[in-house]
Amino acid sequence: MSDRLSDDASPARPVARTRTLALIGVPDERRATHTASFPLDPSRMLPDADVVLLVADDDPGAMLFRYTAYGELAGDTWHPDADAARAQVADEYGDALQPWVDVPEEVTDAHHFAVRYAAERINDREGR
Repeated sequence: MSDRLSDDASPARPVARTRTLALIGVPDERRATHTASFPLDPSRMLPDADVVLLVADDDPGAMLFRYTAYGELAGDTWHPDADAARAQVADEYGDALQPWVDVPEEVTDAHHFAVRYAAERINDREGR
């Protein structure tokens, strides 16, 4: 058995991925509520998000992760593609959604980067 790949082996193709985040300002109204259980249990409500992270690659679908600036998970949802995920976030947060920012390619942990990005930019959470 040879350790060499056969000549007809296709080269590995680069993974097309999306890793982008957006800060969430203080919304005029809360349009969506995330919980850690179903049916809705007020004792298991997740905190309001400060940042949303969109992750998609060659696998079907896209994931949205919502975090507080303190690193608490504020919900996650699956979507058929990145455009559908962006539309969901726009519907949830409306004008409170800030512009999307790409996670730099050299960043290995996009989740940690998103939380740190939010923490560095949000000075005051009082009143939320």
